[in-house]
Amino acid sequence: MNSQQIMIHTGYALMPGFLLATYIFGIGIVINVIVAIIAALILETCLQRLSQKPTSGVATSSGCLTAVLLALCLPPLLPLTYLIFGVIFALVFGKYVYGGLGQNLFNPAMVGYAALILSAPLALSQWVPVSSAVTDWQTVVAIKLQLVQADGYTGATALDLLRNRAGLTMAEYWLSAESVFGDQVLIALGYLIGGVYLLRKNIITLSLPIAMLLGLLIPSLLFYDAGSSGSMGSPVLHAFAGATVIGAFFIITDPVSSPNTQVGLLIYGVMIGLLTFLIRSFGAYPDGLAFAVLLANACGPLIDHVVRQMQSPGQLS
Repeated sequence: MNSQQIMIHTGYALMPGFLLATYIFGIGIVINVIVAIIAALILETCLQRLSQKPTSGVATSSGCLTAVLLALCLPPLLPLTYLIFGVIFALVFGKYVYGGLGQNLFNPAMVGYAALILSAPLALSQWVPVSSAVTDWQTVVAIKLQLVQADGYTGATALDLLRNRAGLTMAEYWLSAESVFGDQVLIALGYLIGGVYLLRKNIITLSLPIAMLLGLLIPSLLFYDAGSSGSMGSPVLHAFAGATVIGAFFIITDPVSSPNTQVGLLIYGVMIGLLTFLIRSFGAYPDGLAFAVLLANACGPLIDHVVRQMQSPGQLS
């Protein structure tokens, strides 16, 4: 299976999660994806010409896939200016500054997401379900074009509510978070179905998602402490909330920005899971997967070097 086919199948695998996200959050998700693809197509064409490289369908498909992954991580009412900025940042600083397709050290989609959450954290927290907002497409388009203000809408995620639960026990927390978490579970199951599809097509292997989930869920089990006001959240919450499932099957499995050794991949996966838990529990951002991935990306070459040196001592300097 060539690179073009892998990207096509990855697009197919994203469909269940995309459809469920659209069902829960409305047409804003569809607009995100469409605008992100258009922006990526235009930008890829321009960047390939500026880099004086032949136009590559594989590179363009890679850019579109990056844009789709980024768009699926963004709220439905996010203004399009932020979305386009994120796509530009992802492709320029996550891909082309390293030389283009196959040369990037960091996951481009997570580079774009990190830039957005650092520059507009409030805008990226507004996950408004269709049940609690104006849902007609004209209003959504007006909000995304910033013709209408959406200041009155709130849509905290389960991880946002966990971070700001103000001393509530987990039982008290679930009184307000259960319905929100239910939506996230449904979307996560969609991405899980897509992950199984990728496994069946031999596009990814199970070892890396399992390593990441172990790195996340074992600490969450140890620090759950039966749900007191100081609990860090249950393993079930961490498994299905936020970007855990899409991250495990679609983001950390990027072959370019991950290590090249089998042992290195396991270390890399556990590192991402553990860093995600630490950022969720002690950091400034409720989810933290994007920063965990970028930190692990930076360690990828070192992980490979150490693993190879341990496997063949004396052969590497």
